[in-house]
Amino acid sequence: MLRLLPVTALCLLLARAGATAELPPDAGIFDELVGARSLAMGGAHRGLGTSNDTIYLNPAGMSVAQRYAVELNYGYSPFDKLTDLNVSAVDSKSGPVAGGISYTHTRGDGGRTDPALHRVYIAASYALTSMVALGTTVKHVRGDFVEDGRRRSLALYSGDVGVMIRAGDALSFGATAHNVVKEELARMLPLSFGVGAALNLASLVVVADFDIDTRRPEDTLENYRVGAEYFLANAFPLRVGYTNAPYTDRAGTRSRESVVTAGAGWLNQSGGLALGGQASLDRPKNWSLLASLQFFL
Repeated sequence: MLRLLPVTALCLLLARAGATAELPPDAGIFDELVGARSLAMGGAHRGLGTSNDTIYLNPAGMSVAQRYAVELNYGYSPFDKLTDLNVSAVDSKSGPVAGGISYTHTRGDGGRTDPALHRVYIAASYALTSMVALGTTVKHVRGDFVEDGRRRSLALYSGDVGVMIRAGDALSFGATAHNVVKEELARMLPLSFGVGAALNLASLVVVADFDIDTRRPEDTLENYRVGAEYFLANAFPLRVGYTNAPYTDRAGTRSRESVVTAGAGWLNQSGGLALGGQASLDRPKNWSLLASLQFFL
């Protein structure tokens, strides 16, 4: 984990730099970036854990394989008019405790909310046995955005816990509880619970997740996610996925939305490139893209 200190210092420095109509509870500024791989696979990753995306979706996954990886991500959503800039690092080589650090900066219009948000996540995991690993992520969100015509500042803290279980080389399961420390602005860090499974068959990976979001106090939001990844020539990952999730429009009307996802990339022993995207089948022009540059050390 000592190798993460330079990245940690950079993330904390960047977070310190930025200290109209009522928003629906699932507005885009409340969504966290999860990585190009999981985005392209429908957001399903809790049972997989073999990329930096595990910092956000199941920190226990950092202990699945030994690696030191740094990722740079750029995401853009024309529907929400939001831009995400992200850097993350995972180190599971330096010792028995794997560590991860992530910083995300969100800017844009976001429905005239003009957000300037900074998210710093610090994660750790430990493999109890060759089959079971535990993990946790500490979160800090700071910044400001416009709501009801006034600029609102925030400085929030919470955390995630997760477990990863490997049933042999091909099958693994994950379970998580997100944002277990309750904050005043629950929409930004909603309490949620998720489970996932992954089937890894050499060049083919199939994943499925189910999670429950409690950001609305009157009910829960159930999300269903499935995805697949196929490695072409052991170097070019091709990814597809599907998500079915609820949403609330600006008029307060509740509905469910089907989202299709896809992506591709190129990997070798030193690093790689990845591109992921998603598009709604129910809301016109609701699509987003995420590009990733990866380094393996």
